[in-house]
Amino acid sequence: MKITKELFVFDGEMALFLAVMSYKAYIVHEHSTIELPKHYEMKRAIVSDSGETFGFIAESEDSLIVAFRGTKTMDNVSSYLDVSQIPYIYVTDSGLTHRGITKIYSTFRDTLLEDINQLYTGDKQLLVTGHSLGGSLAALFTLDAAVNTNFINPILYSFASLPIANEDFTKKFYEEVINSIRVVNVHDAISNCMTPLFFKNKPLLNLPIGQEYQLNFKNRKYIQNHRILCYIHFLSKQYPIEYKKLCNKYPGFFPESTICE
Repeated sequence: MKITKELFVFDGEMALFLAVMSYKAYIVHEHSTIELPKHYEMKRAIVSDSGETFGFIAESEDSLIVAFRGTKTMDNVSSYLDVSQIPYIYVTDSGLTHRGITKIYSTFRDTLLEDINQLYTGDKQLLVTGHSLGGSLAALFTLDAAVNTNFINPILYSFASLPIANEDFTKKFYEEVINSIRVVNVHDAISNCMTPLFFKNKPLLNLPIGQEYQLNFKNRKYIQNHRILCYIHFLSKQYPIEYKKLCNKYPGFFPESTICE
């Protein structure tokens, strides 16, 4: 019997939940562990071969979550500025991807896929998320997982993700991954403006991944327009019913975000 992939519509509650998981990926980098809502257990940290933590894997009865953080070190910045393209070797006929970000992914890829395959059960949904650099890592991983693990229908929600690949990669991605949302603030200069500003004279075609879902919030401090904390804050205002539901279900789950008002 052929297994089919199910297409899901944008879900405000899932977007809020995974945005907070992206936020918690930063905490894992800083403190090695995190508090998760009830019914969820942190299974592994995602650690590069040099010992740098980029996120975590969490598990519940019905889902497996893979969350990636964004830029935290100068090495991460240098990787983002390494904008040349290289073949994406983990999936055949998948075009070219951003060299610096792909090199980061390669430092933990094998261990991550091994962990995911060990945690696979047929009744769990794979949910993938990440913010900024982490959103781009999440895209690389989601295609890899869709082709090279037993999770045939992963769901990706990225936030403020950076351009990552050429047209061949995006074509292959959308052939294999039918559920991918790129949540982006129209006033987020880092996601929307910085790449063409810095690289407009280079013959590059690094494209973002995911069906774009636009937010519209603006802070006098432009960096706030990119922070995952402010994405969470705006989503909570845009989806107050879903926000209240999650607050009641998972007390203390949401970070304080009044700084974004």
